[in-house]
Amino acid sequence: MKTNFNHYRLAGAAGGLLLAAGQFWGPACLLQLAALLPLMLLVLKDRRIGPAALSGFYMGLAYTLPQMVYLLMPVPVTAILLVWMTLLLTLLCMAIACFLPKHPILGPLAVGAVWVILDWVNYSAIPIWGMAQSFARSWTAYPFAIQFISITGISSVLFVIGTLAGLTAHAITSRPVRRPFIITAVSILSLLAIINTLIWIQKPVDTLKVAAAGWVFDDRSVDINPNEPKGFEELFAKPARQAAEQGARIFTTGEMGFYIAGHEWDERIESFANIAKENNLWLIVGYFNVTDDENRVFFMSPTGEIIHEYTKTHLTPFEPGQKGSGDLKTVEVDGLTVGAMICQDDNFSKLTRHYGKLKADIVLCPTADWWTIKNAHLQAVRARAIENNYGIARGAACGISAVLSPRGQILAKHDHYNSGPGFVIADVPVYKGKTIFARFGHWPGLGLCLFCVIAVWKKT
Repeated sequence: MKTNFNHYRLAGAAGGLLLAAGQFWGPACLLQLAALLPLMLLVLKDRRIGPAALSGFYMGLAYTLPQMVYLLMPVPVTAILLVWMTLLLTLLCMAIACFLPKHPILGPLAVGAVWVILDWVNYSAIPIWGMAQSFARSWTAYPFAIQFISITGISSVLFVIGTLAGLTAHAITSRPVRRPFIITAVSILSLLAIINTLIWIQKPVDTLKVAAAGWVFDDRSVDINPNEPKGFEELFAKPARQAAEQGARIFTTGEMGFYIAGHEWDERIESFANIAKENNLWLIVGYFNVTDDENRVFFMSPTGEIIHEYTKTHLTPFEPGQKGSGDLKTVEVDGLTVGAMICQDDNFSKLTRHYGKLKADIVLCPTADWWTIKNAHLQAVRARAIENNYGIARGAACGISAVLSPRGQILAKHDHYNSGPGFVIADVPVYKGKTIFARFGHWPGLGLCLFCVIAVWKKT
């Protein structure tokens, strides 16, 4: 049979665009369910790895280029991600050609397993944005549907997508024998529905009201500098008082919301302490220590005393400053465990799982994004809440301030680029128990996927 390479090119390009759609607008992640299907139908007829690799090349370009153009990342980062993502999708498409035709049930399972492994390699081998690089990131738009990632991590969504697409392709091309495919697909969906329902309907054991403030450092805020008395009053002190009046126990800000040098430390900290004492608030404040060249956050108690400080561990590409050692801190607020990390830190499971293993109830995450990355980062951090069963509050010095539930729901948000300075406040529900993902990380899921791939390879 003669191979039509144009069909493979079109299947790849279409698949890449469908995979990328949700990364721009979360609800469009549903299109990923159909992204691999055109290639799978071609592979089941042709069964050749070479054309599938060609399709993967086009899929990688179609997936990556629109995002790189939109995100406006530095040229070296753009080049690395373009090559890297294209390589991964080429390998995925080759795996589809290798495994899918081998068996009508086991083949799709192997394809889903390979995709999980490749996604883990994606954010582990070249972790420019960590787990925010995951192909499954946008599925946080439907948190009720992905509660199972608290067992396996976000990549397991790809196992479901890859397996269901493979079963669908076999069902279409094997018309006389559809029942096994339908039964298998229904079984997978039913199991996930049961797991999601059991997790979703759990009742919280407590709540804690948390507020997060933010603003934008651009031409609109040039007359209101948070490092000067007028700006401090408008951007920090006034919102903190309002939040306290509404019942907030914790008030947090954006990453590097303030710049403080050693010679002015006492005077500046006194102004924060006055707010904490006057309003009986815990303050979790992101600031840049100019003297030590470190991006930090401090925990201040309602008595005005700094209890802990933490220095950002994972710096973004080309970000200035000295990185920290990953020495995470917690405090107790009204009997609940509260931790903090900074922006890019929330994309790395070693840190996010640390709080999950401690059974932190709420994690504060001061953030600073730019216009094109703000939605993608919010997508990613929602998965961290589900994976580790804690609420997240993020003030944003540029970007979107938000409060998230441990189920990944957005309880409150404020886009500072669209709406200017302000704060969000919400009651964060608290749930019992550590998740399986927090305890064991990616390894159980990766082990099962690797076993699946090896078993299918040997059996066929």
